[in-house]
Amino acid sequence: MKKNTMLRIASILLVVTLLSTCVISGTFAKYVTKAEGEDQARVAKWGVVVSIEGNEFADKYVATDEAYLGADGEYAVVSANGDQVVAPGTSAKEAELAMTASVKGTPEVAARYTLEGKGIKDVVLPKGTYTDYTHLVKADDGTYGYTDTFTLDKDYAPVKWNLVIEGKGQTLNVATALYDNLPPANLAQAEAYGLTREGCSIFDAIVIIQKVAGNEGYTNIVEAALGQIVSGGRNFQLEADKDAGTFKLSYDFDPNKEMDFTFTLDWNWKFENGAEIEDGIYEFDAADTFLGNWAAVKQGQTIDGFVEPAAPASVEIAATLVATATQID
Repeated sequence: MKKNTMLRIASILLVVTLLSTCVISGTFAKYVTKAEGEDQARVAKWGVVVSIEGNEFADKYVATDEAYLGADGEYAVVSANGDQVVAPGTSAKEAELAMTASVKGTPEVAARYTLEGKGIKDVVLPKGTYTDYTHLVKADDGTYGYTDTFTLDKDYAPVKWNLVIEGKGQTLNVATALYDNLPPANLAQAEAYGLTREGCSIFDAIVIIQKVAGNEGYTNIVEAALGQIVSGGRNFQLEADKDAGTFKLSYDFDPNKEMDFTFTLDWNWKFENGAEIEDGIYEFDAADTFLGNWAAVKQGQTIDGFVEPAAPASVEIAATLVATATQID
């Protein structure tokens, strides 16, 4: 009896031992797979600074005539009422004027810089026949009057606008650069339309070169002209609409390319404009004189027999410059 009891106790202990072994085995033996990753970043640098400074026009302009300066003269043009004015022989450069847009920075993203001229309003005398105020004529009865006329076969806009780019120690006159990159095959035709290396406006240069070189040829000329100074730039676009008074220059920069350029809107009204037709009288003197008399009438002066031109004539000039830098996606 005692022996059976011992056997039963032994059997129970064996079962308990086996169960404990299973529990321990379940606690210390299992499949485990683990992975861990870590990364960090910062905001890509922009740091592009765009600004526009300066004025296009003034109320007085310093004289350049040596005899006048020698007689203690100083200003050749002075506004009577403080209005800003322009006249033959004045220019932004000579007056140390002009609006200048600048862009600086080395962004870590691709960037597009855009410069737009808006609301550009020109002095314009439309084609037609006008009184010639450069000649006072004596009539048969001995009286004098301005009875001669002159005729313009196309609109006369004496102020020539241009864009000058400075950077990397270089200066680029855009209209001149476009002219210099014209293929020889297009040069004669462009000159026949009136394009010249000196004195041609950016509007004229764009319109004429597009006409003679075609769209693809014009694109190549723009790339060659602007690429020589805006190093690191690509996708140059240069457009203009003279009738709307607008132009637009844009180009793209790759990431980490330095942007450090200035863009100056320049203008010039030539003093002796056109060929000399007689001693001291130049081709467009009659048109300039008419514009000056029209401005006098606008300021309240009476000139007998003066007839104002019809639209789109203008004795006013204006310009707005807008600069923008944007990230390229």
